[in-house]
Amino acid sequence: MPPPTRPRATPDRHAERVARALAHVETHLDQTLDAPTLADKAAMSRHHFHRVFHAHVGCSVGDYVSWRRLQRACALLVSGSEPVLQVALEVGFESAQALAKAMRRELGATPTAVRRGDAAACQRLLQPWPLWPSPRPPEGAPTMQPHRFAELPAGLTALTATARGMVDHTMTRAARQAFGELAPALARAGLFDQARSWMAIVPDDPQGPDDPQCRYVAGVLFGYAMADGSGQGMRPELPLSGSLAWWPMAPGRHAVFLHVGPYSGLHAAWDAIYRDWLPASGETLRDDPPLEVMLNHPEHTPPAELRTEIWVPLA
Repeated sequence: MPPPTRPRATPDRHAERVARALAHVETHLDQTLDAPTLADKAAMSRHHFHRVFHAHVGCSVGDYVSWRRLQRACALLVSGSEPVLQVALEVGFESAQALAKAMRRELGATPTAVRRGDAAACQRLLQPWPLWPSPRPPEGAPTMQPHRFAELPAGLTALTATARGMVDHTMTRAARQAFGELAPALARAGLFDQARSWMAIVPDDPQGPDDPQCRYVAGVLFGYAMADGSGQGMRPELPLSGSLAWWPMAPGRHAVFLHVGPYSGLHAAWDAIYRDWLPASGETLRDDPPLEVMLNHPEHTPPAELRTEIWVPLA
């Protein structure tokens, strides 16, 4: 009997699941609407939903929910006379002060100004969401195909350091902090020669443009090179301090993509993978965090020549 063939996915499969999450947002603005909740509604992996969402919608889950809540609040304030507190609770803010703070931050306006109709900043929110649906990739967006498939063996454990917080919509500062803690720890322990794979893990979905709790996990594998699957994993003895910890790597099959260029372009590569390649591939995601593996050193390599592998876990 021939082996069963892998079912092919239609390009609209993931878009339909994201649309299911968006529909839930519309009818539950007064309830918890974080990425895990919406991932469950979309019947998707919690580790991957926020990337699929961003690839299709063009922003994070937190940004979209905030936009819809502010849009609904503006509409209610302009069209009715309910107290600001009632409006705030109806769209998911815990108080009138929380709504006012969000409006000042995002619109440079106040609920009173919106109700008077003299806050030009809120006009943008009264228009339909401009990025959904997105029938085609943005002009100049990269196309991504796996340059190989790799099996990560069982039993690997990475030494990691963790930093938190987004600044200016990026994790750049957290990345520097995490690697700035990890690298000196290896130097003190004399372990640089045994470090074979340097990686980044971002296990959290940002809950807004500058989420202070979003984690960036910098990691290193000793003895095993993910770039070619050579070597034997090791777990050397060294004292743990600060945020240093051992992170068990999830074994299994991965699609591995190669990004060449500055780290600032990685978000576009991620979008292309989850928006274009994944829906058409017929592959199913495994509920483990994806990885970025650094193949060369950013301090010794021009940005245009940086090489980064993106590892996407597959079932």
